[in-house]
Amino acid sequence: MLLAWSLLLASVDAQRLDCRVPAASCPSAMTGPACDLPCAAEACDYARYCHGDGDTYGLAAFGARLFALGPGEPDWLVRLRLLQFIVDHPRDLGLAAGLRARDLGLPATPIGRVEAGALRLLRLRQHYREWPVFGADATLTLIADRSGVIGIRGAVIDGREDYAFVAAPADRDVAVASILAHAAARTGLAREALRPVRVRLVAFPRARALGWAAAVFHGPARVADVVVAADPRAELLPLLSFTDPTAAGLGDALAFEVRAEALDGDIFTAPIETVRLPTTGSLSDGNVRLADEQVVLIDAAGAESRAQALASPVYGQLGGEFDAYPDSREYGLQNSYYLLRSFYAHTDAFMHGRWDSALPMLGLDSALPAGQFAPRLVVAADPAAPLCGAEASWCVSSAWAGASDDPPEALQHPLGPGPHEVVGAMYLKGANHSPSVLPHEFGHFVDLFAAPGLMFEPFVCMPCAADCHPGTTDDVLPLSETYASLMALWFYRALYPAAGQSDSCATLTRLSLGENRNPHNAACRPSGADFSRFVADDDPACTNDENNFLDLCDLPTQIDIDFDEGTGLCDRWVGYGIDSWFQAFWELLHAESCATAPPYECTPLRALAAAPAADAIGRALLYAAQVSSSTYRGFADDVATYVACNHGEAAYAELNEVLCHHQIRPCEAPMPALCEFCGDGVRSGGEACDGGDLGGQTCEDVDFASGTLSCDARCQLVTEGCMSPETGESVTSSTGAEEPPTTGAEEPMTSEATGETAGSWSAGAAFVAPPTSEDGCACDSRSGGAWWLAVLGLARRRRRARGGCLNGHV
Repeated sequence: MLLAWSLLLASVDAQRLDCRVPAASCPSAMTGPACDLPCAAEACDYARYCHGDGDTYGLAAFGARLFALGPGEPDWLVRLRLLQFIVDHPRDLGLAAGLRARDLGLPATPIGRVEAGALRLLRLRQHYREWPVFGADATLTLIADRSGVIGIRGAVIDGREDYAFVAAPADRDVAVASILAHAAARTGLAREALRPVRVRLVAFPRARALGWAAAVFHGPARVADVVVAADPRAELLPLLSFTDPTAAGLGDALAFEVRAEALDGDIFTAPIETVRLPTTGSLSDGNVRLADEQVVLIDAAGAESRAQALASPVYGQLGGEFDAYPDSREYGLQNSYYLLRSFYAHTDAFMHGRWDSALPMLGLDSALPAGQFAPRLVVAADPAAPLCGAEASWCVSSAWAGASDDPPEALQHPLGPGPHEVVGAMYLKGANHSPSVLPHEFGHFVDLFAAPGLMFEPFVCMPCAADCHPGTTDDVLPLSETYASLMALWFYRALYPAAGQSDSCATLTRLSLGENRNPHNAACRPSGADFSRFVADDDPACTNDENNFLDLCDLPTQIDIDFDEGTGLCDRWVGYGIDSWFQAFWELLHAESCATAPPYECTPLRALAAAPAADAIGRALLYAAQVSSSTYRGFADDVATYVACNHGEAAYAELNEVLCHHQIRPCEAPMPALCEFCGDGVRSGGEACDGGDLGGQTCEDVDFASGTLSCDARCQLVTEGCMSPETGESVTSSTGAEEPPTTGAEEPMTSEATGETAGSWSAGAAFVAPPTSEDGCACDSRSGGAWWLAVLGLARRRRRARGGCLNGHV
């Protein structure tokens, strides 16, 4: 069966280009896989991010842009500019030539928009013909600075490809029986206790096939997402994808005795100072529970099921007071609640209004308006049975419909119609938990609700080859664990004055499961022991002679496979031991760069320190989760892009220096983002000046005599106020200050497919007006091969017609 599937999959995607094949170098001033992207800065480059099967998952341009896009452009214009780019640059996205706009499935649904400082994320759903897409590629994410798009995440779906089973998919009844059979076999739960929710036909791009998908629930808990091939010839439909919404967690591996905890004390050495927990929570039957809208704590001692666990909320022992003594079980529970609330409050200060509901993973829409959703975490301590799988300590769950006996705090149901929201569920062994376990597990919670499903929940393809392709989206399992630990490092730095110090040598040692844990500085490496680098053992750059993966060189390799996670994926546990990343980010969080040779003296990074560094790096971690990085290389690029765009070139250079000496990013990597915006008063990217910011330039610097240099509305220098060195008189010419201002979003765009240039068409060219749902106009569309290019050309003029309707011919 596996051989038959391999032959089938190989035959249908033969026309796609293999993203993993290195592209040839480009001539000067050009970049991109097809060398068709003009550089907008002195140095430029690009990166492709690949799926393990060779599909292009993402594209990023450094010092260049994919296409122009101004802030605030309406959905219809964003969609059309993206269509034009894809049609004109198929090779850049791994697609075959001859692509037309009608081959792409970008329905006119609202575009999700997320602001990230000077960066913007725009999310568009994809279809394959008339079917919705399942998996990480269901959404295309555009990464834009203030003047244009600099990156795309998500494989573009090509409707020209004939997916398997399109002509006659298997019946729904057969699909339901197959989904339940596979779920029962993988979860160990009784088949009759499981029920499928949201059963629907979907396109599954990674297998080039139609499939039946469903979320599988056990009681009110969601225990799996299953996709089976819609093969009408099979009695038991083959499993295409099985995802259980869990994370393995650190569990007992790092457990150590914690008496009690004060954030400003020494959390690693007993006796530990205590802190009095404020009385906060929710009222039920006159009792005060350790619960609020954000975090719910449950004492699940003795619970054999989720239902039993949820029936045991923690109440105050003496009326409304939580005053249990240290070393008691009650104090341990209260302490965990206090810490998790601290992590939530710190994260929410940055993410408020930008959290994402996880309901789209079920194919559902949240009833909460954009910007109003805030996720909920339900924590059950010390259950008698593993409630997230044999080794897992974190998972997600949701209640379907409104009928449930769960306490109200364990459900998140907005007022009005709509399903319950997905909540984070944390199941912890014991009542007392180390400060290493809780922040790591909370990092998984953040990951899920920053951009649901695309980093945390990996793709598991059963018919794929049993291997691991480092540098592709096969990284997603270990990366999700590395990310959770990086979030823990951020919490240490921001919330723990003692453990967060750069010379706290126990902090990384307690968190990492690697073999080279100590921070990379002289205080923690007085013997000069070598630090970790993100390269493989068999890489010539690795100085490790012991061939020991978790020692000096910790890049996941093809042999690091966990078959329990499904084939085609790297081992989840690898992500706990990526010491090169932990050491690098520990330096960055403290705005210092430590020498690469003993003694490891550290020097301040002044630009990052001014940000300040803990906030800048923390925001960059959150941004990378929102982008859904999915590969280690993409994650590093996303962090660098955020810092470059929001904190400038000097901060970027400092960050890349640290990532470089741990071999996480190339040392010569150019500035990732231009982030220029003429008119914001800050000279950036290719701008000669901006407002009063002349970059320190004077008339003498541009070969004139004394005088006053100024800046025009196009961010070009104006020399009219300068004196001629020959005559001593004022210069009469200027750089063109009389021309109208521009943000860079209005330049003409030529289509390779049609040879026409938007903005320079002849009379009689046809176009389609904006859809009625966005601008309130109902205009007739007319035939014409390049209508959508003409619409792009009209973008400059659309403000003149806001009171009426664009119609007729240009």
